Amino acid sequence: MSATGIGATCAVGMFPDGAAQCGAVDMSGNVWEWCRTAWLENYDAYEENVTDEEEGSARRVLRGGSFDLSAGHVRCAYRHPHAPGHWDSPWGFRVVCAPS
Repeated sequence: MSATGIGATCAVGMFPDGAAQCGAVDMSGNVWEWCRTAWLENYDAYEENVTDEEEGSARRVLRGGSFDLSAGHVRCAYRHPHAPGHWDSPWGFRVVCAPS
Protein backbone atom coordinates (compact mmCIF):
# COMPACT_ATOMS: atom_id res chain seq x y z
CA MET A 1 0.00 0.00 0.00
CA SER A 2 1.14 3.54 -0.57
CA ALA A 3 1.88 4.14 3.14
CA THR A 4 4.89 1.79 3.00
CA GLY A 5 6.65 4.00 0.48
CA ILE A 6 7.76 0.92 -1.48
CA GLY A 7 5.77 1.94 -4.57
CA ALA A 8 5.88 -1.48 -6.24
CA THR A 9 5.12 -5.12 -5.63
CA CYS A 10 7.24 -6.84 -3.02
CA ALA A 11 8.17 -10.36 -1.97
CA VAL A 12 5.50 -12.28 -0.08
CA GLY A 13 6.33 -12.45 3.62
CA MET A 14 7.68 -8.91 4.11
CA PHE A 15 4.85 -8.13 6.54
CA PRO A 16 4.70 -11.17 8.87
CA ASP A 17 2.71 -9.29 11.54
CA GLY A 18 -0.28 -9.42 9.17
CA ALA A 19 -0.29 -13.21 8.79
CA ALA A 20 -3.70 -14.88 8.90
CA GLN A 21 -4.40 -17.54 11.49
CA CYS A 22 -4.09 -20.20 8.74
CA GLY A 23 -0.61 -18.88 7.86
CA ALA A 24 -1.49 -16.98 4.68
CA VAL A 25 0.52 -13.78 4.33
CA ASP A 26 0.23 -10.58 2.33
CA MET A 27 -3.33 -11.24 1.18
CA SER A 28 -3.89 -7.55 0.54
CA GLY A 29 -1.88 -4.56 -0.54
CA ASN A 30 0.58 -6.15 -2.94
CA VAL A 31 -1.40 -6.54 -6.19
CA TRP A 32 -5.09 -6.67 -7.01
CA GLU A 33 -5.75 -10.39 -7.35
CA TRP A 34 -7.86 -11.59 -10.26
CA CYS A 35 -10.67 -13.93 -9.23
CA ARG A 36 -12.56 -16.27 -11.50
CA THR A 37 -15.85 -15.07 -10.04
CA ALA A 38 -18.02 -12.92 -12.30
CA TRP A 39 -18.78 -9.42 -10.97
CA LEU A 40 -22.12 -8.80 -9.27
CA GLU A 41 -23.10 -5.35 -8.02
CA ASN A 42 -24.09 -6.82 -4.66
CA TYR A 43 -24.49 -10.18 -2.96
CA ASP A 44 -28.31 -10.32 -3.06
CA ALA A 45 -29.28 -13.84 -4.21
CA TYR A 46 -25.58 -14.55 -4.81
CA GLU A 47 -26.05 -18.32 -4.81
CA GLU A 48 -28.52 -18.00 -7.69
CA ASN A 49 -26.42 -15.58 -9.75
CA VAL A 50 -22.81 -16.66 -9.30
CA THR A 51 -20.97 -18.10 -12.25
CA ASP A 52 -17.42 -19.30 -12.63
CA GLU A 53 -17.62 -19.77 -16.39
CA GLU A 54 -14.19 -19.01 -17.81
CA GLU A 55 -15.42 -18.05 -21.27
CA GLY A 56 -16.80 -14.68 -22.27
CA SER A 57 -16.06 -11.05 -21.57
CA ALA A 58 -18.15 -10.56 -18.41
CA ARG A 59 -16.42 -8.42 -15.79
CA ARG A 60 -14.53 -10.39 -13.13
CA VAL A 61 -13.69 -9.60 -9.53
CA LEU A 62 -10.35 -8.15 -8.47
CA ARG A 63 -9.69 -8.30 -4.70
CA GLY A 64 -7.25 -7.08 -2.13
CA GLY A 65 -6.14 -3.66 -3.31
CA SER A 66 -2.60 -2.95 -4.37
CA PHE A 67 0.61 -1.15 -3.48
CA ASP A 68 -0.66 2.10 -5.04
CA LEU A 69 -3.77 2.50 -2.84
CA SER A 70 -4.51 3.96 0.57
CA ALA A 71 -5.06 1.75 3.63
CA GLY A 72 -8.87 2.01 3.34
CA HIS A 73 -8.80 0.12 0.06
CA VAL A 74 -6.23 -2.49 1.02
CA ARG A 75 -8.20 -5.38 2.48
CA CYS A 76 -9.31 -8.80 1.27
CA ALA A 77 -12.99 -7.85 1.29
CA TYR A 78 -12.48 -4.85 -1.00
CA ARG A 79 -13.40 -5.75 -4.57
CA HIS A 80 -13.33 -4.08 -7.95
CA PRO A 81 -14.71 -5.13 -11.39
CA HIS A 82 -12.83 -5.34 -14.66
CA ALA A 83 -13.09 -7.10 -18.01
CA PRO A 84 -10.82 -10.15 -18.33
CA GLY A 85 -8.91 -8.67 -21.26
CA HIS A 86 -8.00 -5.49 -19.39
CA TRP A 87 -4.70 -5.36 -17.51
CA ASP A 88 -2.55 -2.96 -15.51
CA SER A 89 0.67 -3.16 -13.48
CA PRO A 90 -0.93 -3.45 -10.01
CA TRP A 91 -3.05 -6.44 -11.08
CA GLY A 92 -1.93 -10.02 -10.75
CA PHE A 93 -2.81 -13.35 -9.25
CA ARG A 94 -1.78 -15.54 -6.35
CA VAL A 95 -0.23 -18.92 -6.97
CA VAL A 96 -1.35 -21.34 -4.30
CA CYS A 97 0.48 -24.59 -3.67
CA ALA A 98 -1.06 -27.16 -1.36
CA PRO A 99 1.28 -29.38 0.63
CA SER A 100 1.41 -32.92 -0.74
